Amino acid sequence: MKRKSMKSLIAVALVCAVLGLAACETAPDSSAVLDQARSAVAQAESDPNVTRYAPTELDRARKLLINAEGAAKEKSAKDPTAAHYAYLTTQVARIAQQRAQEQAATARMKDGETERQKILLTTRENETDRALAQAQSARADAQSARGDALQSQAESERMAAQLENLQASQTPRGIVLTLDDVLFDTGNAQLKPGARRSLDQIAAFLDENPERRVQVEGFTDSQGANDYNLDLSQSRADAVAVAIIQRGINAERVRALGYGEEFPVAGNADAGSRQLNRRVEIIVSNSDAAIPGRSAGAP
Repeated sequence: MKRKSMKSLIAVALVCAVLGLAACETAPDSSAVLDQARSAVAQAESDPNVTRYAPTELDRARKLLINAEGAAKEKSAKDPTAAHYAYLTTQVARIAQQRAQEQAATARMKDGETERQKILLTTRENETDRALAQAQSARADAQSARGDALQSQAESERMAAQLENLQASQTPRGIVLTLDDVLFDTGNAQLKPGARRSLDQIAAFLDENPERRVQVEGFTDSQGANDYNLDLSQSRADAVAVAIIQRGINAERVRALGYGEEFPVAGNADAGSRQLNRRVEIIVSNSDAAIPGRSAGAP
């Protein structure tokens, strides 16, 4: 990765950290994030590749850690400035390790290419050996390229099949998957066995895309009391969220919200329209981006 790109990553990390700090109503306990920052810097310092390939980023992380510790000592364990600097320290330390890993990998590739050239030079002394080495090298390259192509194709086909089976749609909020009301008994929040296949596919998709988060949103029709509908929609969203977590997805990646009769997708004048409104929507984030809030008229 070029240094300019790495600076861009650090800038993005800093902006995200500032926005995340401003969005919090209660400042986190800086002692926990400070411990995490110390650990991140120590881990980066223990990696010889970081010292060799990312000294600038490591030095930046060390300075941020000094700022964090100074703010915590001067003010308090819950000081937002200390937590802010500690968070930035962790992010920059991780970026330093990422850059070091990439640069080390590049160096290994260059070393491998140098060794390959030496082998080819040696084999030129014997025409037969040279031809054999060239054939073997070409075959290995072809097999590697074919394997990479097959793997990429299989990954694309698998993801496309998952999304197609789940009737997913891409929206500005993320990938939206809709579970029909038929997966629950009337007035009940317990999932029927028929939901198992859809939830298995959703969990598999999330397992293969660990950077993505998921938000489960429950809805009802307009029949019944508002409070009852709100509780029912929340219970159904919770049931789906728990089922996803039980399939091995980290609970920190899953959130459940109930909206009751808000945000209908059809009128409530007839049974067919009301059934469309009784639904659970699963929103999978775009990459590692946050899932935007729901607004009127938006999916």
